[in-house]
Amino acid sequence: MSFDDLRVKVGRKPITIVELVLDTCANVYGTSPCTAAVGVTGAQKCFNTYKTCQDTANYAKSSKTYRFTEESSYLPIGENIFPCITGLDIAPTQIDAKGFSVSASVTVTLKDFPHHDRGIDPYASTRGSVQGSFFGKLRARNIYMENRVLKVSTGYIDNNRVIYSQSRTYFIDRMEGPDANGVVKVYGKDALRFADAEKAKAPAQSSGLLNADLTDLATSLTLIPTGVGNSYAASGTIRIDDEVMTYASKSGDTLNGLTRATDGTTADTHDQAAKVQQCLRYTAQSITYILNDLFTTYAALDPAYIPLADWTLENDTWLSTFQSTVLITDPTGVKDLVEEIIEATGCILWWDDIAAEIKFKVLAPPLPTDPPMQLDETSNILAGSFAVADQQKERVSQVINYYLLKSPIADLKRENFNSVSIQVDTTGESLNAYGTSNAREILNRWVPTDQLAAEIGARLLTRYKETPRQISFNLDAKDATLKTGDYVDVLSRLIQDTAGNPVRIRYLVTESREMVVGSTYAYKALQVQSASGSAALIAPDATPDWTAASDTERRSYMFISNDAGLMSDLAQGPHIV
Repeated sequence: MSFDDLRVKVGRKPITIVELVLDTCANVYGTSPCTAAVGVTGAQKCFNTYKTCQDTANYAKSSKTYRFTEESSYLPIGENIFPCITGLDIAPTQIDAKGFSVSASVTVTLKDFPHHDRGIDPYASTRGSVQGSFFGKLRARNIYMENRVLKVSTGYIDNNRVIYSQSRTYFIDRMEGPDANGVVKVYGKDALRFADAEKAKAPAQSSGLLNADLTDLATSLTLIPTGVGNSYAASGTIRIDDEVMTYASKSGDTLNGLTRATDGTTADTHDQAAKVQQCLRYTAQSITYILNDLFTTYAALDPAYIPLADWTLENDTWLSTFQSTVLITDPTGVKDLVEEIIEATGCILWWDDIAAEIKFKVLAPPLPTDPPMQLDETSNILAGSFAVADQQKERVSQVINYYLLKSPIADLKRENFNSVSIQVDTTGESLNAYGTSNAREILNRWVPTDQLAAEIGARLLTRYKETPRQISFNLDAKDATLKTGDYVDVLSRLIQDTAGNPVRIRYLVTESREMVVGSTYAYKALQVQSASGSAALIAPDATPDWTAASDTERRSYMFISNDAGLMSDLAQGPHIV
């Protein structure tokens, strides 16, 4: 039996398990390659953690999983699970109308308890009497918990004490306690926390300084303090004061082959001890390449959490002509840069806690090969749970896209851009319609051409020129395959056409929350368009003619037709209207 089988079974027994995946050493104390020895390197054996390691040169980082569940759980037999969870609060990922993602988070509350250390301390039998409590010792031995994996598994346990579950992945932000009452709290956040501006910057902050005054004609410079040159690239771009320059090579702490006053800046003299900042340059790179580089290089996120092949496919489908050439001369928060890109390109980025991946999606109509789920109040939506709210603040009547930054050292302000693209919904702004203007301004260093700026503006205007609705509804676990970031077509009696008939509308799921473990899921979704349209791609050269094409090919691609959209067999295919 599987998780999906059990979630629809009557009388299922819900269970929640929290896992802390902490570091441990794979070596055995005093056994090669470990050279530690009691009485020589320590008064007692280590606890196989880096904090207690007595031979850090040979520390072999591995992982150890600690598992916890509720105090009243129907527990599996033979598994080391501690029944001490007293509370669990999950705040799911939320996507706003601009595509920005509010990070998911989790707070686990646990009750501390005395513990004999067997199964936890690999050398418990060699020590004297056991003192302290489980979490008191866990914290003392594992002080480097930040950013380690925290998993929350919710599911069911059958009569054979076998657990069937799905896991949500987070990263430990901090642990608090135990307090005077033995209460411990563990806080986790999603992978987007790695991009927080306070922690991750691109380019990284450089620490090199000029060892002497630099003339406006000099073609080499030397950095101080000694050895700092190791932190600079073999060649690249640097900024000193308001001048940007490139260098061709590096010899120790000396940068050679300077080309002065590049990227529209002016050659100048610079004083001794002026900061020499390494710059970050992207030349004709795709949006997904840049996002991946920001996360993995500058935010130090494990590439395993980025499904780059999926990102690339989505990019190649919708943004194949979008290539950015950008120079960033000051350390800038990775989070800020990511949000710039999301707004500049009409995309969304969010953490999928079940797949343990950062998802990337272009806000474009779904392809015929991937139609949205269809829901209605009769078949799926739980009675009394459907609600509708207008989102007046999200209506857009103008998209003003400022692009082509005059200088890479300029601030992102309107006056510092060379070009502007303006898309206006004149009908919506007229007195016979809304009668007001609601403009969205985008300060866009990433868009290279007027055509792309206009396309992005038109896409946003089409999506939000009428006041979008936000809906909320609940689903039973058996129907809850819908996830954040999915499109869904919903038919409800609360949204009607002019004749009073229910209208099927297309929405983007912006939040998914498990309300009752193993039972009820709550959703929020934002209207993106009516459910009548989908997108089709231009057929590749190797595609057969319409009459010989497969059903999938006919649903996926645009074919050349007559003016009525009719093919040679008089069947209507995808066509532009």
